[in-house]
Amino acid sequence: MPKYVLFVCAVNRFRSVVAEYFLREIIHKRKDRLAKGIRVISAGVGLSPEDIQLLAAHGEYWDRPVFGLPPYPYAIESMKRRRIDISRSRSKELTKPMVDKADLIIAFQDSQRNEICSLYPLSEGKVYTLQELVGYDGYLVNIDYSFPGTVPNPETKALTMPDSCLEGSITEITHMIWWGIDRILDFIKRCNQE
Repeated sequence: MPKYVLFVCAVNRFRSVVAEYFLREIIHKRKDRLAKGIRVISAGVGLSPEDIQLLAAHGEYWDRPVFGLPPYPYAIESMKRRRIDISRSRSKELTKPMVDKADLIIAFQDSQRNEICSLYPLSEGKVYTLQELVGYDGYLVNIDYSFPGTVPNPETKALTMPDSCLEGSITEITHMIWWGIDRILDFIKRCNQE
């Protein structure tokens, strides 16, 4: 029976989809049986009150993400340079069936982890931030809409980060997953034993 890893970010067009496809690639290249039994999916939990407040401070009133959209163009290009095609992905909203199916849920911010546990109380114990799961104690590049150079996305009118900041975030996500793959697999292995 497959085990499911679910990555969750705000709108499922950047961090979670990058992590989903990168972990799939690592699993595809591994030869052990445990890795072959893992399915990786991703979704968006929505904008936090802090995100909405920051957007409003910049004159943007975007209180609900639009799902069904492709990843952000820069994410597609950056992952293409890593020989991973994420262009066919479409953003999905987090649902109860996804949470119920998942053996491990990985968020990118404490606020997202807390939101998931608040919406789905039975998920507690299987929801972690990527940093805490892999034991990374460095700084994770977060989306900061007050960052100089932030511009409105013409597609959604949401604010978009400069490419250099996005590349740093993608690099950190892929490094944390690569560095923490054994911890991720150990968590799944413990799920198999329960």
